[in-house]
Amino acid sequence: METFEWTGLFETGLPEVDQQHRRLVELVNQLGRDADSATPERIDHALQALAEYTVYHFQCEEAIMAAAAVAPAHADRHRDTHRRFVGQVGEWLERRRNHEPISLRQLLDFLANWLIFHILGDDQSMGRQVAAIRAGTAPQTACDQDRASDDPRTDILLGALRRLYAGLVARNEELLAAQHSLSSLNASLEQRVADRTAELVEANRRLREEQEKALEAEKMASLGRMVAGFAHEVNTPIGVAVGAVSQAQELVAELGTLLSQEEVAEEDLRSRLQTLGETSDLASSSLRRAADMVQSFKRTAVDQTSDHDRDYDLAEIIEDVQKSLRNSFKNTPIRIEVDCPPHLSLHGPAGALVQLLNNLLLNSRMHAFADGTRAGLIRIRAGIADGAVRIEYSDDGAGMSEETLQHAFEPFYTTRRATGGSGLGLYIAYNLVQQGLHGTIRCESAPGQGTRFVIDYPRRMPAMKVAPHENRP
Repeated sequence: METFEWTGLFETGLPEVDQQHRRLVELVNQLGRDADSATPERIDHALQALAEYTVYHFQCEEAIMAAAAVAPAHADRHRDTHRRFVGQVGEWLERRRNHEPISLRQLLDFLANWLIFHILGDDQSMGRQVAAIRAGTAPQTACDQDRASDDPRTDILLGALRRLYAGLVARNEELLAAQHSLSSLNASLEQRVADRTAELVEANRRLREEQEKALEAEKMASLGRMVAGFAHEVNTPIGVAVGAVSQAQELVAELGTLLSQEEVAEEDLRSRLQTLGETSDLASSSLRRAADMVQSFKRTAVDQTSDHDRDYDLAEIIEDVQKSLRNSFKNTPIRIEVDCPPHLSLHGPAGALVQLLNNLLLNSRMHAFADGTRAGLIRIRAGIADGAVRIEYSDDGAGMSEETLQHAFEPFYTTRRATGGSGLGLYIAYNLVQQGLHGTIRCESAPGQGTRFVIDYPRRMPAMKVAPHENRP
């Protein structure tokens, strides 16, 4: 069904103009058929046809008015209508060049209103005035006497159509202004978003740097605590050895005095020799104990400050960590039980495991057992499960609330900030497992029910390894 049917009512009496009007009616009808299904390509095709129509049709009409010397009042109004039509088509073409969508129904409504108003109004008026001028009537007289019909309703309808068309044009100009304003606002908003994004990127970079510094500081603080504990522990065997050696020196001096005498009782010699032997054994055993502690400390210190992979014995690592923290737990009612098979040889970053166990043990001492003032039990069970290393670490201390459990592995989250908590202990533990050991860690806890960590990681590390202090994704 056609939107408009060409009838004699559309004819202006100017054959060339009427032929061009037929083309416009066909274009409007085609747009009506495509209104609900047109693709952007068809809209572009319709706009291009309108542009071509505008060029030759308006030039034709204005040439006819100029040749007939139509009265300026009509000619100026006619050209103004052409100008507004050209402006609208040009705006649509610009929007399509910018790949912006256009409503085909909006295009159709505009053309239909323009067709009714312009052809039935201005163009037919032009045709009647040109015919009158060609018959000898003066142009201004032809303009003054022109009427579309003797029926006053026609003038009323045309006046309404003119006002409707003017309203459509004004509304379109308002929409264009709003669109330009919105485009400017969008451009400003995009710049503000870009600036804000740059600020956030820079802030995130600084935050990452500060986190890395905090992690390194916590790592060195842990090493410092271990050194202090080692110095306190090694002082005892060294002190015993020094005392034994001093006593041995006194016994040697006494033996020298006895041997310088003319007569020496065999019982005195045997007594002092026996005591000298016991003293030497005590000094020797104390020095061996100190040497063992030094060796353990050396392994632990090197591991804790190095990310290199090496072969290590899991039970030995756990024992070294216990020794390094013995001073922290020695005067507390906290017991530590270890269940780990001997000679379980693994390969990977032993330092990450040392730091992990250090952090978990000190975290239990501080949070689970109120800085070592409460009695409790820590269990460390280790072994192989499904071809991977599994460490189950648990304590029967205070436990965590649901909210604390949800944030346990987040950086700087702590329930002890007022008493010096950094909130980095479990965050470092998470990173050590995820990035250092390439494994997983999960936590189970409830208030008054203690806390349990389950750590799984491969027996041998992948060839490429990420430093354990890097932030988790």
